[in-house]
Amino acid sequence: MNVFRNSYLLLPYHRIKIRRLGNMNSYNPVSIIATRSITDDVSKKSVFVSKSTNIFENLALEDWFYKNFDFENQSLLFMWVNTPCVVIGRHQNPWLEVNLKNLSQNNVFLSRRNSGGGTVYHDQGNLNCSFFTSRVRYNRKSNLETICGSIRSHWNLNLTISPREDILFDSYKVSGTASKLGHRNAYHHCTLLVDVDSSLLHQMLNVHELGIQSNSTPSVRSPTMNLKACCPEISVDEVIHILGCYYIKNSPLCCQGFDFVTPSEENFPGLDLIKQSFSAWQWIYGKTPSFSVCCPIGDQSSEVKIQVLNGKIERLHFQDVTVGKQDALKLSTLLVNQKLDSELHDVISNGNVFGTMGEDRFSKLKEILLALCLTSV
Repeated sequence: MNVFRNSYLLLPYHRIKIRRLGNMNSYNPVSIIATRSITDDVSKKSVFVSKSTNIFENLALEDWFYKNFDFENQSLLFMWVNTPCVVIGRHQNPWLEVNLKNLSQNNVFLSRRNSGGGTVYHDQGNLNCSFFTSRVRYNRKSNLETICGSIRSHWNLNLTISPREDILFDSYKVSGTASKLGHRNAYHHCTLLVDVDSSLLHQMLNVHELGIQSNSTPSVRSPTMNLKACCPEISVDEVIHILGCYYIKNSPLCCQGFDFVTPSEENFPGLDLIKQSFSAWQWIYGKTPSFSVCCPIGDQSSEVKIQVLNGKIERLHFQDVTVGKQDALKLSTLLVNQKLDSELHDVISNGNVFGTMGEDRFSKLKEILLALCLTSV
């Protein structure tokens, strides 16, 4: 079945033609498909489902909708699923939130989203829902009630909304939430744990403590549960179908169906540039709020404080004069203005700087630096 044959989306200043998007065999549970054009009815609701499972493509498409759609007279529910990845909030520190070593060993992507909030693990057992409206019609509580109502209507699961606006089942968190509010447009997005690999989730978020001092936004750790644990017959595909239909039915006008879209430059001009931005080291790590970490030297009566800005070592501050000037100069020359990345990791691992200064004395500093440099994109 082919979707979107010559359908049009009317944007604030220009018209973009959505080309033919291919078949939707991977989404057989949803059978109601239609093309549509945007009207001036404020109650108009649309449902888009991404055919991609790439976190950077889906984040880019979400941002594209936010920047290019006119939501004054319409609302949109965008649903998407990713292969294994970890997503941190805009103002978070990945070194505090994510086990970078486990991330690398399991080939799990790390990404930073545009909204605030805490860190979440995604895989194909996790459904992401983005609710788009105009700023004046933004209503997070209503969106959460839509999710809870759809699940309750089909599976009779009593989901509740916490004071922090998480979705709970028997006090276990099954959905976290975040939002972005602009001058004209707004979106609220949340996850829904349907059948996530809990073992991998805990591996990715079980952080090795490095003694980092930071003013970044910390995640609030909560016990979680998969919906499948209390309802074995539930699946992500079914939730997409039920939630999408429930969302449309809540509108006075009944929309004819869902649109399954492929995030590509051809379908959404300018998308590639947004995707490149989201997948860049400078965004994922370089946007981290400034932080510092203190490393003991030798018998721990002295230490060096590493100050990091934009993912780079800004300066080293030696807290005790027992560190000689020559050693201090060697460390500064090696480290200052360097990104905490794989290149610096290789230099520290393979170089002889620490050996010439006394390997044992600076062993803890070397260990912490290597841990900080376990970044990848």
